[in-house]
Amino acid sequence: MLHTLKFKFIIASLLLISAIMSISTWRDIHDTKQRLIESQKVKAELMSQSVIHSISILMLKNKWKDLQATIENIAKDAREIKELRIFLPDNGQIVSTSKPHEMENRIYAENMESYNRQIWRETSVLEKNGERYVSNLTPIHNKAECQKCHEQSKTVLGVLDLKLSLTGIDESIRSSVKKHVEDALIVFLIMGGGLLLVVGLLIDRPIINMINTIKKIERGDLSVRMDEGPDEFGIMAGSFNRMLDSVEASNREVERCHTEQMQRAAKLASLGEIISGIAHEIKNPLAGISCAVQVFQSELEDGDSRKVVTSEILDNIKRLDNIVKSLLNYARPKSPRLMNVKVSDVLDKAIFFVYPEAKKHNVTIDTSVEEEIPEIMMDSDQMQQVFLNLMINAVQAMPDGGHLKIIASESDKDNMALDDNERSLFPAERSVTVKFEDNGHGIDPETQKSIFDPFITKKSQGTGLGLSISQRIVQEHGGDILVNSEVDKGTTFTVFLPEIINS
Repeated sequence: MLHTLKFKFIIASLLLISAIMSISTWRDIHDTKQRLIESQKVKAELMSQSVIHSISILMLKNKWKDLQATIENIAKDAREIKELRIFLPDNGQIVSTSKPHEMENRIYAENMESYNRQIWRETSVLEKNGERYVSNLTPIHNKAECQKCHEQSKTVLGVLDLKLSLTGIDESIRSSVKKHVEDALIVFLIMGGGLLLVVGLLIDRPIINMINTIKKIERGDLSVRMDEGPDEFGIMAGSFNRMLDSVEASNREVERCHTEQMQRAAKLASLGEIISGIAHEIKNPLAGISCAVQVFQSELEDGDSRKVVTSEILDNIKRLDNIVKSLLNYARPKSPRLMNVKVSDVLDKAIFFVYPEAKKHNVTIDTSVEEEIPEIMMDSDQMQQVFLNLMINAVQAMPDGGHLKIIASESDKDNMALDDNERSLFPAERSVTVKFEDNGHGIDPETQKSIFDPFITKKSQGTGLGLSISQRIVQEHGGDILVNSEVDKGTTFTVFLPEIINS
């Protein structure tokens, strides 16, 4: 559960929501605090102006003796006022105060420094004895109507010191914080629940359906398909279904090819048994006939015309014997005797034997062999038979003369002339490649499809076993033969021999 995509997505989303809600709540609380405190500051300034106005009226009526009582009454009526006093700006002497005991000393030095720095122009927040206040220092100016009793040289007659308690404001702030936190928690729970619901419906359910479908496919049921739709999961499901269709089609093709190969293998096995039996039945009588004809020929004189007939009979018996040997080689192949051999040495021997036939047909042979080709494991006699058969076929494909080019090189698997299917079936990463290119009459596409099948030939005197036997020999060496041909342009047979044979 902890490692699922759903869990990781939900946790990440909830953390993001928590961060956003925390920032938003903190900003709301901060703004609320500022607004409440600013409102209290404005209130302190207005109350200060109101008190100064009341004092001015009292002074104009020459009731300055009632000043102390008036200050005490104002502080008593306005419960938010915790301290209210008037002091002289020159020496800090208290003129009147809401705290009568301060009149005994009359010196109030607490706000003198602030006044001297003219901080009284700004309303500030102070903390005293564990309680917060809004402090406002307001000068009482010497107006024209006041100069009847006061010297004109004095610009400020006194300073009004007003302190409003923030206890009620702090309670409001705490209540606001609590409300904001509760609202944020409710919103978080609603958004978290909505997220769980959305993830379950829009993400978790499609993923579970896909996983269930994939499990069915793993159990071998290729008929199941995912539900397609317009969203990303639907598009991915469509791609998966198309991929599954391709896999199913490929499996059917593989099964078909496998069935055909099994049928072909069974057919060839039966054919091999039949061929082996027939060849043995033919070989012994054929040897007896050959011996009898040779005895008969030995009794004839040199000028006897019947000697020509017996020679022709012996030639055909020899031809039949070669056919029987080919049949036995196909039906009962010998396992290759592998040893480290140079491809160039095997090629040279094969070219030596085919050279007279090539010269007879006016065919030139060019070879191109890389010097650094390593020795590979092979049966030199069997591989010589393969090369010789391919060269004889090339020479016979150019009865009016031509050019046979033989190229031997080393190549990587990725650079081989193979399609994807052939490359996947070829196990070796590196191989020795031998190409036989002729410019003969070529092979039509239909014949190319069955050219390695036994008894398929267009030669009047061939058995059709040469290429089949050659392919079997190369495949027993871990390699393969491919053919590429165009009619009237020529044919290329390519032999791939792996450098390392997997045991």
